[in-house]
Amino acid sequence: MSVCELLSPAGDVKTLTEAVLSGADSVYFGGQLFNARSSAVNFTDEEIKWAVDYCHLRGVKVFVTVNTLINDKEIPQMVKYLKFLSQSGVDGIIVQDLGVAKIAGQVVPELSIHGSTQMTVTDKDGALLLQNLGFKRVVVARELSYKEIKEIKDAVSIEIEVFVHGAICVCYSGQCLMSSFIGGRSGNRGNCAQPCRLLYSIGNKRGNLLSPKDMGLINHINELKSIGVNSLKIEGRMKGIDYVKTVVSTYRKYLDTDIQVSKDDYNILDGVFYRGGLTDGYFTGNLNDMFCYNKPNNPYLKQKKSDFKNYERKLTVDFDGVLKLGEPFSLTVTHNDFSVAVKGQTKVEKAIKTPLESGRAVSQLQKLGGTNFIAGDVNVFVDDGITVPVSEINNVRRTAIEKLSDEIVNSFKRPVSNIDLPKIANKKSEVFNYSVMVSDQEQYKAFMGYKHLYVPLDLYCGEGIAVLPRISYDELKNRILDKKCKKVLVRNIGQIEMLKNTDIEIYADFTLNTFNSYGVLMLKELGITQITLSTELMLSQIKGIKGSVPLESVVYGYIPLMLTKNCLIKSAYRCENKNGTILTDRIGTKFKIKCTEDCKNEIYNSLPIVLSDKMFEIQNSGLSFGRLMFLDEPPKKCLEILECYKKGIMPDCEFTRGKFYKGV
Repeated sequence: MSVCELLSPAGDVKTLTEAVLSGADSVYFGGQLFNARSSAVNFTDEEIKWAVDYCHLRGVKVFVTVNTLINDKEIPQMVKYLKFLSQSGVDGIIVQDLGVAKIAGQVVPELSIHGSTQMTVTDKDGALLLQNLGFKRVVVARELSYKEIKEIKDAVSIEIEVFVHGAICVCYSGQCLMSSFIGGRSGNRGNCAQPCRLLYSIGNKRGNLLSPKDMGLINHINELKSIGVNSLKIEGRMKGIDYVKTVVSTYRKYLDTDIQVSKDDYNILDGVFYRGGLTDGYFTGNLNDMFCYNKPNNPYLKQKKSDFKNYERKLTVDFDGVLKLGEPFSLTVTHNDFSVAVKGQTKVEKAIKTPLESGRAVSQLQKLGGTNFIAGDVNVFVDDGITVPVSEINNVRRTAIEKLSDEIVNSFKRPVSNIDLPKIANKKSEVFNYSVMVSDQEQYKAFMGYKHLYVPLDLYCGEGIAVLPRISYDELKNRILDKKCKKVLVRNIGQIEMLKNTDIEIYADFTLNTFNSYGVLMLKELGITQITLSTELMLSQIKGIKGSVPLESVVYGYIPLMLTKNCLIKSAYRCENKNGTILTDRIGTKFKIKCTEDCKNEIYNSLPIVLSDKMFEIQNSGLSFGRLMFLDEPPKKCLEILECYKKGIMPDCEFTRGKFYKGV
């Protein structure tokens, strides 16, 4: 096995076996619960147990995706599922929700936890936070370049997993709410409807403007190996057997050698699932040609068959046998640290005619066809002038191999956990206030002096809570310190780590996707002063969240549906219309696009959330704050909206209720 692991997707049992035969060092798949590809076939509980044993007998690791956000009512079911996975012997779980990580650490502490790409880890601080929380591995964001991946790997001891092939999202993973808000199907809950693959227009430009090509880093394997990346991950739990066989076999070939990728092999990868070609844009920093503006009707249309042979995925065993007159045949079989000893049923007899030769005994022990073992060292002591039926040698060998197999698979299984979750104290404040988030200088002036005010970092001048960018950059900490910020709103988990040894008071934004009581508890233990809950929570779910830290929810505003590294504005206007750009979908719905200071784009919902006539029940939900989040409204309009909320009357505008009553 390569030092750098090759990790394959498996959407069902057949795909899993093909992945193993094609050379995967490990596989990942989802069960019927809590997995971000709920529309895949996935694995039943019985299939999970079978898959774990099948893989472990071939030296292959198994990781199960438990990578959706969960609400409080689902916690008992999650506890039961995690205990089942641990008992079944899975090597690790992949999680997005900090609450799930907290629960797993409590009830199945022996189970390795991997941070999903849905956690939006884009820098060393995010990886360090997970490392300090006990995570074994982090799947870094797909938007990272070679330099950024190397910086993370150099800074941490936690394992680093990198996506190298397959579909990528236009939005940073874990930050997309478009499917949820416009279609009611949440990517964070495993039901993404992929609205990014549909037709849109920006100005006069029309096409599949949000549909990236598939990632293909086959030409960069040696660079990834040189960084010390621990795992190369292939996307594709929704794709078929031919795709998995072709991609895994090809990457296996070049992972095991240093030869240059042939044009034929690259074309095979390009054709096995065609979305306008492959891209390495994020890895190389060349973002100019990453989109498939004219989506193929059938992405399998160009499919080419590969002719790779099955990969030899067998375990080597050593034999030590003794054939001594008057005693049954004794045999010890060893694989690494595993060893079993077996004795036959028939005593060795003196030969009447032709005595048994040691070569014949060795030959019989080496006959392991039909098993997942191959013979290594075979040593057999044979007494002079003895005989034993060949069938007896075969029976002892078969029995020994069966016992060794049981020993290996059982070594991964863990005792049933009897640990229960500790109860969470519920000391919510009964006082409710409105907070205000402004976006520009004029709005800031209008609310100067307001007690609970969020201000963008670039506008911050000593008053309010400084709002940090959603993706950190190198000089961010110095900038925060230079501005002498006393309070900040962190917008990714890495920023918590970045500021942990300062005196700055830390607030957590909804972009951290806090969805349940244990997520709240985790953030409180990390020193967070106040938490804004996920915008995908229903009001009834908010009421069930326990904790002793002030909780906030967005009750007014245009929700950002996507955050993109690629500048959509630049592709249409060459940055000449930074904050007046409109994205229009196929039915005419218009979404505002704003350019961030570091040339990323935020796409906002077409309508604002308005709940001013529902505030009585929201104020009694246990929330301490309701946030009014202003985008480009004139200052006078912002002040009017705040008054509407205080009076419980509706402003004059089109609106949506968001997820407060629909849920995901």
